[in-house]
Amino acid sequence: MLQGLTQLLELQRLDDQLVDSQTEHDGIPAQRDRIAEERSTADGRLSTAKQSLEDTQLAMRQAESALQDRETLLEKLEGQQFQIKSNNAYSALLQEMAQAREAISEHETTILENMESIEGATGAFKEAEQEDGSVRSRHAEEEKSIEKRQAELSTDIERFRGLRAEAGKGVERELLSHYERVAAGRRPAVVSIADERCSGCLVQIPPQSFIEIRRGEKLITCGNCSRILLHAERTESEVAS
Repeated sequence: MLQGLTQLLELQRLDDQLVDSQTEHDGIPAQRDRIAEERSTADGRLSTAKQSLEDTQLAMRQAESALQDRETLLEKLEGQQFQIKSNNAYSALLQEMAQAREAISEHETTILENMESIEGATGAFKEAEQEDGSVRSRHAEEEKSIEKRQAELSTDIERFRGLRAEAGKGVERELLSHYERVAAGRRPAVVSIADERCSGCLVQIPPQSFIEIRRGEKLITCGNCSRILLHAERTESEVAS
C-alpha cells in the first residue's frame, strides 16, 4: 500500500500543477478586461481634454468675432457723429457708442480669459495625449506577454493532463477513487500528520490509526475531513529511495 501512496503523492503534485496552470489560464480574460478598461479610461480622458480644448477655442473665436462686430459698429457710429442734426439724435448716438465701447471692453476681457483657458486646456490635452500614448505602449507589451503566457499555459495544461493520466494508472482503483472524491471538495487530499494531528484539519489522530499510518500498509483517512493520511518521515524515505 505504501507504494500506492507514494504514487498518489506524485499524482497530487501533478494535480496541483494542473490546477495552478488552469487557474492562471482562466484568469487571462480578466487581465484583458483590465487592459481594455484602462485603455478606455485613458481614451476617455483624452477625448474629454480634446473636447474641452475645442470648446475653449470655439469660445475664443466667437468672442473675437463679437469683438470685431462691435468694433465695426463703433467705427460706423463714430462716422455718423457729424451727420446728426438734432440734440436728441446725437444723445442717442452717444449712448449707442457707449454701449458699443462697453461691449468691446467685455469681449476683450472674455478674450483674455479664453487665452488663459486655452493655455490650461492645451496643457491638459497634451498631458492626456502623452498618458494615452504611454498606456497604449505599455498595453501593447502586456498583450504580447499575455499572449505568450497563454500559449505556454495551454501547453503546460495538456502536458500535465497527459502526465496525470499516466500517473493515475499506477494507483489502485480504491485509493484513486477515494483521492478523487476528497480532492473534488478540498485540497490537498493527501496530507502528512504533524504532532499526531491531521495537517489538513488539525484534528487529533487516534493512537491506533497513528500506528497504522507509520506502518504504511493500508489506507488510513482522517475521521473528520476524510483526507488520506501519510507519515511524513516514512513517505520521504520511500520517495527518496
